[in-house]
Parts: sequence; C-alpha cells; structure tokens
Amino acid sequence: MPTSGGGEDLLQQLRDHDAVVRREAARSLGAAKRKECVKDLCLVLVEDPSAPVRRAAAEALGLIGDRSARAVLERAGAQDEDMEVRKAAIGALTRLGFKSGEMPGILPTSKE
Repeated sequence: MPTSGGGEDLLQQLRDHDAVVRREAARSLGAAKRKECVKDLCLVLVEDPSAPVRRAAAEALGLIGDRSARAVLERAGAQDEDMEVRKAAIGALTRLGFKSGEMPGILPTSKE
C-alpha cells in the first residue's frame, strides 16, 4: 500500500506491478492535490491496463482541479472501454467546471 510519503514515492508507486498499489497512489495524489503529478496521472488514465487504476486517476485529476487535464479526461469519458472509468472522467470534467455542452463527443449515458 502507498505510504503517506512524498510525491516521489507516490509517483514510483504509480508504476508498481500491483494494481492496488497503483490505485491507492493515484487516490493519494488526488487527495493531496499534487498538481505537479497531473501529467503522470494523465498517462495512467490513458495507459494503465487496470480499470480501477484508470478510474482512480480520473477521480484524482478532478480533485486536483488542473484544467490542463481536459483533453485526456474528455477522451476517457468518451472512449474508455470501462463504463466506470467513463463516468469518473465525466465526473472529473464536471468538477473542473466543464458543463456537458462543453464536452465535445461526450453524451450523457443515463439519467443517474
């Protein structure tokens, strides 16, 4: 499990072989609002093979609040193979202040 250590420890844990460690590292970075880790979290959202890890990365990006993650979140919200990841990405976009009409290519999937 990730420690409460610095950002470098958590960044290393984002690359761990264990998906649970990667997921918890993403959550910790989001909770700590580590803006310097936005690019790393974007990479995780695009490339990680584990849907729970990608979902945690999307949620973390929403918590951090850096609007530079918009394009990656839009892509995940429209194209990720996992419905929960898509929902998390759309939720992150909403948290960043983008309205559904401002999210090209993303249509609401339900009335939840």
